[in-house]
Amino acid sequence: MVNSSITNKTAEFKGLLHEVGGGMNQYVIVVPEEVCLVFREGKGAVRILCSINGAEEFPCALNPRQGRYIIIASKQLIKKLKLAPHVPFNVRVRSDVHDGLQLPEELLEVLIQDEHFSFEFEKLLPGGKRGLIYYIRSAKTVDTRIKRSLEIAEKVKTGTLYGSKQND
Repeated sequence: MVNSSITNKTAEFKGLLHEVGGGMNQYVIVVPEEVCLVFREGKGAVRILCSINGAEEFPCALNPRQGRYIIIASKQLIKKLKLAPHVPFNVRVRSDVHDGLQLPEELLEVLIQDEHFSFEFEKLLPGGKRGLIYYIRSAKTVDTRIKRSLEIAEKVKTGTLYGSKQND
């Protein structure tokens, strides 16, 4: 089932875990072509929100791989949702109007309070921002999300986010 509007596109389909070759024990969900056509706009990955079997949505991407589009299924996701290869499940996807960049409350508060961090954060590329947002969101407690937000703010401001001082 596909529902499309200008700002909020949604689709549902039956999914299966497909093992990726190479002995890495990784899994993907192959997205049907008719679903991909709703979301794709040019080449490359498209940011979406996904829900499996009615569980909480998670941000992900429709990634092009070998002439098809996939959603990467992390080991954590498979375990949390008790998914198994060859066992179908319901998948609901919708457009991510925030492009994977919806800020956790804790990070937003630090950005509001720290103008220098806000300025430097805005200079990061979207993929870098998404990685930091994911890192903060993955924390189980509010205290840990606050701690991570403050640590990231300090590292971004000092240019030590990736281990050593960045040269301008």
